[in-house]
Amino acid sequence: MKFGLTIVAYVLLCLDYIRSGRRIPTWHLNIAQKQGPNACVVEEVPGTTYKLWTECRYWLTRRICGQKTLIRYECCEGFERINGTEGCSGVKPLKNIVETARDIGATEFVKFIEESGLQKEWTNTREGAFTLFAPTNEAFERMSDELKNRLDSYRNNIENPILKYHVLDKKTVSDSFLSDMMIPTLFDGQRLRINKYSNGMLTVNCVKIVRKDQEATNGVVHLIDEVLDPSIFINKDVADIVTSDGRFNVLSQAMEEAAFVNKIRSAGQIAFTIFAPSDEAFEKITPQRRRAIMNDKEARSALLQNHVLPHPLCFPAITEEYNMKTLSGKRLKIDCDKKGVTVSGNGMKNEYILGNNGVIHISNTVLLPNRAKSLLELAQDEGLNTFLELAKIGGFEESLSKFGDYTIFVPSEAAFAALPQSEMDEIQSSQEAAQQFVRYHGTQGRLFTNKIKDSQLHMSLDEENTFRVLVYRKSIGVENALIEKADIEGQNGVLHIINKVIRPSNISAGELLRNEGNFTSFLKAMEITDAMDMGRALEASGVDPLSATSYTFFVPTDSAFQALGKTTLDSLLSDPPRLRQVIQNHIAYGLFSVESFKPELIYNLECKFGSLSVFRTNETVKVNDASLLKADLMNANGVIHVINKVILP
Repeated sequence: MKFGLTIVAYVLLCLDYIRSGRRIPTWHLNIAQKQGPNACVVEEVPGTTYKLWTECRYWLTRRICGQKTLIRYECCEGFERINGTEGCSGVKPLKNIVETARDIGATEFVKFIEESGLQKEWTNTREGAFTLFAPTNEAFERMSDELKNRLDSYRNNIENPILKYHVLDKKTVSDSFLSDMMIPTLFDGQRLRINKYSNGMLTVNCVKIVRKDQEATNGVVHLIDEVLDPSIFINKDVADIVTSDGRFNVLSQAMEEAAFVNKIRSAGQIAFTIFAPSDEAFEKITPQRRRAIMNDKEARSALLQNHVLPHPLCFPAITEEYNMKTLSGKRLKIDCDKKGVTVSGNGMKNEYILGNNGVIHISNTVLLPNRAKSLLELAQDEGLNTFLELAKIGGFEESLSKFGDYTIFVPSEAAFAALPQSEMDEIQSSQEAAQQFVRYHGTQGRLFTNKIKDSQLHMSLDEENTFRVLVYRKSIGVENALIEKADIEGQNGVLHIINKVIRPSNISAGELLRNEGNFTSFLKAMEITDAMDMGRALEASGVDPLSATSYTFFVPTDSAFQALGKTTLDSLLSDPPRLRQVIQNHIAYGLFSVESFKPELIYNLECKFGSLSVFRTNETVKVNDASLLKADLMNANGVIHVINKVILP
């Protein structure tokens, strides 16, 4: 029973961490219990200065920026070891905030406090409680020369603004921290920004709090890993800071022209993160390209929004990969490694400015959103290397980079890998072949999936062949391919990734069957019923854009007809109305490629007569009791699937 109560107590102590959803293994519980009462985990990353006093017994190992942590145990806050007793059973006597800071290792900071005479004001003469953010000794070693010189210039001065900037005039424990809050300090009321993150990280002015809630007689002490610099916080809106700083002239001009400054100013209580590219970052983009983006209102707006998160983000909170929503609703990949934080794969400076409504991180790189990229760049980002090679062979690199307003349906790498090598060799054999391939996979204008209706026809870029787009339940088809990734919009068009290579389908269904062979019985049946308008469905060649009716033909082989037996077959051939029903029962309305049928689901297709039930597993496709032998013979009239039985209605 005692064991259970102890578990409950410490689970409550680590509640925020437990909410992360990680299951605590039994062996870990056992190890933690063996430490005795009031022992808490200190998390470290070997070979680095990273250290976090968790105030939690059951904290698990994890990865911080790709590096595995180690955990060890120390006494939890307020407890100490007593010789001859288990764990940390001794209760430490409370001391004032200055002595408490000294006890947890902030001796360099305490030395500055004592030299200034502030310890008397904070411990003896002033009523009330304080919160002290005490930098570690290592923080003073990492301090910039400029900040060190400023701190030294106030040495022995009781009005030292840097020291006062580390103190609040009330006791503020971490349980009272919000996800984003501003609190005035003793330095002329200048404020600190405190942030609390779901991964357990706490920051003050984007500096990590490494040891929280050290109780004192006159307040509380939080240990931090950097010296706080008052100059880093500017009492302005973050948009105004960007426009007045002087390092962001290109960004400022874009923000002004897009009325983006007003959008940030008028956002009310929302705090932002701006990844602000410097002018040097914009210089990495050619002047022509930069002008094209800035003169395109949608691309410019997308670029600006891609640099803004609708919440404050401090880099010490980044411990692994996150996909964070920007102001546009799109996502940025933010990650970290030994070298630091990356945004969309680009390394970031550890240089930032704090404002009234957020934080500005200075960026060496412009974070181009898709809308500000060319179709060629979008294909590169998606790793569509085979298509890019064909575009190069065909001489389309400049067109896909600078010109046009196109929609391109690009086969995935897996789609190309599925092609026979001979077919791939033929496509790559000449500039003309590559051009024909690329042109057929595109059309003029921007075609988004939310504008597609079933059986639309679009003229391809070769201006000779059309292709059909189909609407299925939960998917969109292009000829016999499905769109795997849709609506990737760039500056000069839209890119869709499809799961198959598509080809022009101008041959009629009848001609295709004659060329294939082994379908004389089906063709003969169609001829017999031709007087009843059955032939048109099979023999029309080319596609009329004004009457784009497509069919799905489930065509039995000659051996399937022979399997009916001579008596049944002769009876059908001598009874045209009955034969008509049988043939119509093999022709479904609409174009259904085999990919349109999802595994383990049953599809009922309306036919010219009756209906058919289609069921697909990972290996087979059943049409009523017939099996598919060959799929997706594309033609001008729709698609043919070869089956092994005649289906009698």
